[in-house]
Amino acid sequence: MLGALSSQATSRTLQDASMYGRYEQWMARYGRVYSDINEEEKRFNIFKENVAFIEYSNNDANKLYKLSVNQFADLTNEEFKASRNRFMGHECSAKTTSFKYENVTAPPTVDWRNKGAVTPVKDQGQCGNQFYL
Repeated sequence: MLGALSSQATSRTLQDASMYGRYEQWMARYGRVYSDINEEEKRFNIFKENVAFIEYSNNDANKLYKLSVNQFADLTNEEFKASRNRFMGHECSAKTTSFKYENVTAPPTVDWRNKGAVTPVKDQGQCGNQFYL
């Protein structure tokens, strides 16, 4: 029994060490530096939770998309929402027009990827838009 507990503890320690290695690489990639060890530990725990969520989601065969670790991996959902929705009152310049197509039959579906109209995901920064295009 003691051997099994020791094995579990060792396995958990190795997993944390491996995860911390990923975290350090992530911090270097995105230039993260924290004010103190407590903040770094807090952010590491959030990072671990987010990585676990990403891996869980990506293992779902029914999902038609994949998630990945990005520059927001050390933020809670609440922090992310607060940082991205600051300017929700800001209106983007959306122009409307009265132009209408007449006598045109649209196809039932269009795969814009095949037409070269879809670009990679772009971070719109602090634009206030919660969507990534």
